[in-house]
Amino acid sequence: MLYSLNLKKECRKKKCILGFNPCFILIFVVYVVGNADENVEEPATSVKFQRSVALPGCSTTLSLLGTGFREKKFAIISVKVYAAGLYVNESILTGLTTWKGRSADEIQRDSSLFNSIFQDQAEKSLQIVLVRDVDGKTFWDALDEAISPRLKSPSPDDKTALSTFQGIFQNRPLNKGSVILLTWTSPSKMLVSVSSGGLPKDVDAAVESGSVTSALFDVFFGDSPVSPTLKSSLANQLAMVLK
Repeated sequence: MLYSLNLKKECRKKKCILGFNPCFILIFVVYVVGNADENVEEPATSVKFQRSVALPGCSTTLSLLGTGFREKKFAIISVKVYAAGLYVNESILTGLTTWKGRSADEIQRDSSLFNSIFQDQAEKSLQIVLVRDVDGKTFWDALDEAISPRLKSPSPDDKTALSTFQGIFQNRPLNKGSVILLTWTSPSKMLVSVSSGGLPKDVDAAVESGSVTSALFDVFFGDSPVSPTLKSSLANQLAMVLK
């Protein structure tokens, strides 16, 4: 439970000289660290996500901000393909004071908030957990299908980044339980890590193209996200933290 009421009362008594409200981070920390259950279960897939994680290539521990799932339609049947959770450096919250007091619905419809999260230099990572067997090529093709329309005129650097990204998944089986990390260490650099089960321990490749990394973030958190449940979960959590 977030102890937001008491924390906010204390915050109102003091004028913050830091330029931001530290309670946003404090409330979030209480939620992440103070909860007895170390995991959060994504309800539709029963996949469990740790509340905080140390990931390869990251300089600090990241905290879970929301979870959801990706569903793919085959003919008339919808099949769940993977669960996903977004982890962020808690400092990102200090840049979101503009949205203080907004409802979850307002947050979800405001693309500028999600753009602010992406543009923040602090690390953030999307953890994808497969809930069915998928070969690497099929996974990449689906991802490329979503990324390509968002790249209007790919530059040579963009094409190199896409080739690097694609190479990670070619001829690679992704069985149920496989974990993929897409970690933005900056807006223009994304680390990709893959394991057959459990959190990856190493970085498989670095994708260095602001256009590609931005397009991928938009795939999940733009106006037409591939996982509406993930974006909705983030909006609900942010609305609670930014009250």
